[in-house]
Amino acid sequence: MAFAAFNNVTEEVSILSTIPLPCHQSTGDLFLLGPLHHIRPLEVQGTDRTGWFPPREASSLDEYIEIQTIHSHIQDVEPSSLISELSPESLYRLLPPGIRSCIRAHSIIRKWLISKIVAPRIGLRARQMRIEFLLQVIEVARLRNAESSSPNSVYEQPCVRSFVEAAVTSAILSPECRMHHRAWQNVSASQCCNYDTISQLLARPKTQSVASRDPLTVDMGWLIERILDVIAMPDLVESHNEEGQNLVNFDKRRSVWFSVFQFFC
Repeated sequence: MAFAAFNNVTEEVSILSTIPLPCHQSTGDLFLLGPLHHIRPLEVQGTDRTGWFPPREASSLDEYIEIQTIHSHIQDVEPSSLISELSPESLYRLLPPGIRSCIRAHSIIRKWLISKIVAPRIGLRARQMRIEFLLQVIEVARLRNAESSSPNSVYEQPCVRSFVEAAVTSAILSPECRMHHRAWQNVSASQCCNYDTISQLLARPKTQSVASRDPLTVDMGWLIERILDVIAMPDLVESHNEEGQNLVNFDKRRSVWFSVFQFFC
């Protein structure tokens, strides 16, 4: 599902990149006609200082606090007034269909995994085994995308977050799954560690090797986060010449363009 949804984004970018640019249009029009069209709503949203603030306050009870991800946040956040003036749609609905498909696929898999963990009448032992299995899934996903093949400290190894890792991690960190304290206590006891964080549970990986080193499909949320990092860069840079005029930050636009083509093309 993730691979198919991600392919939709790649196909959309390929189609947009083949659109001819009339000679009377400036290079700035490439922003609207080319692949950067995919991130236009994100950039407009980022120009608003409060554009990414959540619309409501989170619950104060630890058991009911939902750990936000970019997938859930981008569906909950209200569009900036700069966008709402042009379109009444929500920010999520303004994203291209391919990106929405990736976010929707993440939500479907996440809900399915939660239903398997919190299923009634499966017993404490079965629930514990399902949680342990999902933790091993995270280990395998990180090993597949890690730069190093060493299984030691799998959670510390830098790697590109995959769709599988993002969906599984979001599911086991959901309030519904965290409420099963006994199962989590048994998982931590079997691994001789605390269960305050996922990192502690992954400190002693059970998976020593993987059958395939092929990288997994990249998480769309990870790509959006990286693009937002670039968008947050200043548009102007200070000049050190005598005139003191600020200069256009061409590195920002070049970095955005490179990110889109590197991931989607």
